[in-house]
Amino acid sequence: MKKILNIKYLALALTLAFFSCESDDKVIDQVFDGVDTETPFLRILNQSGSNLDIFNTSSMHTWELEYQLVPNDPSLDKLQSVDFQVSFIDNNDEDGVDRSAGPAAFGSLGPADFDTEGDYGNMKASFSYSLQEAMDAVGVEFADLSGGDNFLVTWELTTTDGDVIGPDDVSGDVAAVGGYYSSQYQLISSLVCNFEQPDFFTGTYLMTELETGGNPFFGSFGDVFGTQTVEITGSGTSRELVFNYYPASFAIASTMTLNFICDRVALNGSVGLSCGGGNIGYQEDPANTILFDNVDFTSDEIILFIEDFQPDGGCDTGSYTTRVQLTKL
Repeated sequence: MKKILNIKYLALALTLAFFSCESDDKVIDQVFDGVDTETPFLRILNQSGSNLDIFNTSSMHTWELEYQLVPNDPSLDKLQSVDFQVSFIDNNDEDGVDRSAGPAAFGSLGPADFDTEGDYGNMKASFSYSLQEAMDAVGVEFADLSGGDNFLVTWELTTTDGDVIGPDDVSGDVAAVGGYYSSQYQLISSLVCNFEQPDFFTGTYLMTELETGGNPFFGSFGDVFGTQTVEITGSGTSRELVFNYYPASFAIASTMTLNFICDRVALNGSVGLSCGGGNIGYQEDPANTILFDNVDFTSDEIILFIEDFQPDGGCDTGSYTTRVQLTKL
């Protein structure tokens, strides 16, 4: 059966999306007075800095751990130590070399460090590290880092009874982030490259599709991106542009988001157009890295490698790739 491309209005989908945003009152949060645990656990509180800036090796990842054996009891019975390890996860394998490293010892906390009352009436301690400290611990250099790589910090609670509790010893409910338990015994940070260049890649641009005729419905509706003038706005490391998808036929407004990650660009977007199976979307072509000048931020032109019809909106066409040039006017 031939698929028919049609505009799909999304009122119902948007309504469902609102209902999918659950409140914080999840089942795990509804803990009755007097609940007890057979073993102590460490509740994560007040995490900040989970994105580490490659351009700033002093950037920090910080959180607090609240020790609980009995609810609303500030005693530290059974607590002997909390021992940390860190690992580096290399998520960029373009050169075929995996630079992942660790785990390596990364410090510890003792009972004396739990010296402040936490959110649930128990005692808490703070733990933090800088990007440089994590690099030194696992032995990686600045040149080994790329945007999207991760540092994973795990910890184990050792009790005076000799029990050791770590990431492998908790269930999915207890490990869930937030809420009463929030005790997954590990946290991950992502490497980003923050910059404040408000004039970089903003303003009026000419969008030109360099490879025409490749989309599945070109014969009926023309090029997807075509040639058109767009406005690019944004701040920090994110930019947005609104353009007309299939400008010669449907001309449906779509917002493309560009994220500048260190020396490369990730993009994504979708459009209210489908063959009855969800929206058509697009993203960066995973086979071709989009690079940008992150040294002097003076480039007025960029070529985007795009995988379009990903997903294909139920059209059963699969995706295709194209190139789109953006040139400042």
